[in-house]
Amino acid sequence: MAGQRTRISRMAIINGEPLIKELDEFTPPEVKKTMQETRGGSFIPGEIMVGLEKMTAKYKIKGANQALLSAFGLADGEMCQVNVNESHQDEDGNHFAIKYSITGEITGVTEAASKMGELPDHEIEMTVSAYKKTEAGRTIYEIDRNAQILNLGNGDLLAAHRRNVGLP
Repeated sequence: MAGQRTRISRMAIINGEPLIKELDEFTPPEVKKTMQETRGGSFIPGEIMVGLEKMTAKYKIKGANQALLSAFGLADGEMCQVNVNESHQDEDGNHFAIKYSITGEITGVTEAASKMGELPDHEIEMTVSAYKKTEAGRTIYEIDRNAQILNLGNGDLLAAHRRNVGLP
């Protein structure tokens, strides 16, 4: 089995603006199931998944320019597209490509305190409506709220349900 991994290189594209040296931190969406207790006539209660919790993502950018910050004021109904590509290497020298594709709306831009001799930075937060994560081309997550797609790595859990109601 391969050893620990380290991130070697990373780049992002936010609404067409490429970021390499500017992307300081990236927090991908947390995928967390929403569970509800079941009991019925059973002596022992259980839980069943009834959905996913709301997803958010964060980016910390050093030296953000006007074109990047303008994504905060996109027209009503217009979504922001963020792609983050990373290259990892494990202790055995194996290389891994990890790709994140996130669609959503920027909900906040926080500008850090301004200090002389330091790079200006902004923290950008967004609410996520679509999220796809792949490793070496294999899907880890594919979630799309509008298209009703829910793939947690083992196939689309909603495919049969879309067919049942006449959706593609």
